[in-house]
Amino acid sequence: MNIIPDLVLVGTLMVPFLVLVAGLHFILYKPMLAYLEARANATVGARKEAEALQGKAAARLAEWDAALAAARLEVTDFRAQRRAGAQALHARVVAEARGAAEAHLSQAIAGIRAEADAARNELDATSRALSREVAAQVLGRPLPQLEA
Repeated sequence: MNIIPDLVLVGTLMVPFLVLVAGLHFILYKPMLAYLEARANATVGARKEAEALQGKAAARLAEWDAALAAARLEVTDFRAQRRAGAQALHARVVAEARGAAEAHLSQAIAGIRAEADAARNELDATSRALSREVAAQVLGRPLPQLEA
């Protein structure tokens, strides 16, 4: 048993092995490593691009939210102004209508008072005449006319 290897035999066996390793390197390993590196770059690149797009989308969403909040505030101010204007118009119209109603009511009250006074005067005259007639019939003679 020989422990020291034969260098010619090792060299002769090493040449086909090195040729095989070099061939596999260029035929199999180099394209596979390039493919795996390209896939990793594409995956990492796609993730970075997706993160960048999400950041842009978040920024744009924040801008839109701010614009929406500003628009809501503007609409709220516009509504408040319109409501105040409408309430002022309502108060003015109600005041005018109330004034017109009070004027009409005072005219109606004055008319009713005038009619009541006329009716009172007429009833007073009628009751005096009736009382004279009743008194004249009860007494059996005519009563003298008194000036009122």
